Amino acid sequence: MTGGSALILITVSVSGSFVLVGALLGYIIGFVLTGWLQRDTLISSEMDPITAIKKMRRGFFARLGAVTLAVAATARFQPGWLPGLAAGIALGILVSISVSIAAKIREGKEG
Repeated sequence: MTGGSALILITVSVSGSFVLVGALLGYIIGFVLTGWLQRDTLISSEMDPITAIKKMRRGFFARLGAVTLAVAATARFQPGWLPGLAAGIALGILVSISVSIAAKIREGKEG
């Protein structure tokens, strides 16, 4: 996460365009959402199916509410950041999932 964040901050400082701060915010939100989903999945995998489905459903709506809150707050206070926020969320999710998959593949090859 720090490499992507550092790249966005360097680009902001060089360009002077603070619109990219929305992308940084989205990038961090994407990482947090993916970590949250992985944690919920690990916890739910040890439950009986009905309880796990209920927990995952609650977690889904909680994550959806968190994204909605972030988008609504950004739209209210910095509407120019919305495109960067959306791109940052997508990028954060893709990068964090890619890192997780690569780690699992490395674990499989080493084990």
